[in-house]
Amino acid sequence: MKKFVSKNNAGFTMIEMLLSLSFLLIILALIPLLIKSIYVFKDNALDHTNYELIMFRKDLSEEIKDTNIVIDNAHHKMKFIHNGNSKEYTLLNAKIYKSINGKGNITLLNNVELFNIQQVNQNTFKVDITIRKGDNKIHEEIFI
Repeated sequence: MKKFVSKNNAGFTMIEMLLSLSFLLIILALIPLLIKSIYVFKDNALDHTNYELIMFRKDLSEEIKDTNIVIDNAHHKMKFIHNGNSKEYTLLNAKIYKSINGKGNITLLNNVELFNIQQVNQNTFKVDITIRKGDNKIHEEIFI
């Protein structure tokens, strides 16, 4: 009886197996970090507070040019009057609204807890804003 021995051993060597296992372990170790970073980016992508603040600052800086400013801290209002046109910023229901000539309401900021305007000198005003962002609060001081 003849024994047939196959000389074609096409299996993995021990070194190849160890290398493939080490690559697999490295990839598996990185998965929790990847998931954590995805959640951080998701939270930042869904939060528009910083963008809203930037746009609010830009809007105020454009309104200040050649205007008369009327401040009403009792009703949390700031009014810019220029050539018979008026633009008013009002805190109402934890939101800052902008209305033009007393018409329309454009929501500029949400979750606002404090909106206070002070006149520092003849041409400078200080706007204090506190915004609730989850459990944290963001305090902004804008000088216009």
